[in-house]
Amino acid sequence: MRALSIAWKDTRHVYRNIAGLAMMLVAPLVLATALGAAFGGAGNFIIPAVKTVVVDLDSGAGAGTPAAGATLTSMLTSPGLADLLAVTQVDTPEAARTAVDDGDADVAVIIPAGLSAALMAGGAPGSGGAPGQERAPQQGASATEVQIYKDPTLTIGPAIVTAVVQSGVQAMNGARAAALTSAQLAASAGLTDPNELTDLATKAAAAFAQTTQGEAPVVLEARAPRTGADTRKDPNVASQVLVGMMIFFMLFGASTPARSIIDEHRQGTLSRLFTTPTRRGVILGGKYIAVFLVVLIQSVILLLAGRLFFGAHWGEIGPVIVLTLCGALSAASLALLMISFAKTPGQAGAVSSAVFVFLALIGGNFVGTVNVGGTFALVRRFTPNGWLLEGWDHLLYGGSWDSIALPVAAVLAFTVVFFAVATLFFRRRYA
Repeated sequence: MRALSIAWKDTRHVYRNIAGLAMMLVAPLVLATALGAAFGGAGNFIIPAVKTVVVDLDSGAGAGTPAAGATLTSMLTSPGLADLLAVTQVDTPEAARTAVDDGDADVAVIIPAGLSAALMAGGAPGSGGAPGQERAPQQGASATEVQIYKDPTLTIGPAIVTAVVQSGVQAMNGARAAALTSAQLAASAGLTDPNELTDLATKAAAAFAQTTQGEAPVVLEARAPRTGADTRKDPNVASQVLVGMMIFFMLFGASTPARSIIDEHRQGTLSRLFTTPTRRGVILGGKYIAVFLVVLIQSVILLLAGRLFFGAHWGEIGPVIVLTLCGALSAASLALLMISFAKTPGQAGAVSSAVFVFLALIGGNFVGTVNVGGTFALVRRFTPNGWLLEGWDHLLYGGSWDSIALPVAAVLAFTVVFFAVATLFFRRRYA
């Protein structure tokens, strides 16, 4: 009970400090709000539909053969790409280019008049014109060249349109190749009638083209890792950033009550406490509990604020409680370790800040729970905050007990080592 009384006194002292509360609670919320707004607001990253104008000048190569221009247009307007492409059809290339120049459209796709005829005659269609470069058919552009005209200030939208157009062009070339191959195989089998060979090639090309009619050969889908039920919501940017900032500022929150040990030692109050009947272990235990309670309350407030202001879905309540406790224990143990060998408050503050920022950089606190790979994914596992972020990442994407087992075990291992070393130093100092 005496240890709890000491802990409660120190905890109340910390939460009466307005400047300390601003650092512990306001700063992480402000940073999460600012970064969340910069990268898509409270929701996930969003790519708006690319405003695309299409000019289809191709009238087909004959009866019974699907027009290549219509096939390509249907790919761009397919339902599977409706969220990515906002397609409008215009009548002339000039109108399409004007729409891009005036900012009414992001990309213009110009389908030449002779595309189907060139395919039937054996020409090779292509996706012509470097993106953003105007090439007019009447000024030397090939009749088989599908032109892409874009706003030069954009990159992602035109790249999406280019990928779809190139996929459609490849499908057309595939239809042509299927027709030629069918004709060659028929000729090698003894079929020599030119009309029959032409009919066979036409039917093969039509059959191949029909497989893509009305469907986009490439479907673009944004997917997040799935580790839980399909009904869960993907985490928003603000909540992902808030997790990293919460863990980072928990270290500074823990260092405030931890430094009170040095402050009381320099003021003489700690020495007077040691003269009382209360054992030194109980007194230091109360200080330890105070550090833990301060960061535990801090993390609970931040989690509730994230749920209230950012609509964050932290995951199942059981794993969330476990990760929150592990985070508080880890922050408290590391802060006590930093204080245990410091001789002055100034020294403790300087060393602690340097260590905390270094761990945040290599642990990934400034990128939140964003999935990383390569060397950085390995390096962050040498830090307790890196393991905590990994555990929170699993929870945010629908994970449960099995997905946080390893991060929790790793964080607890760091915590035990930090507490043990800090206790050793404190016992030597106050023996």
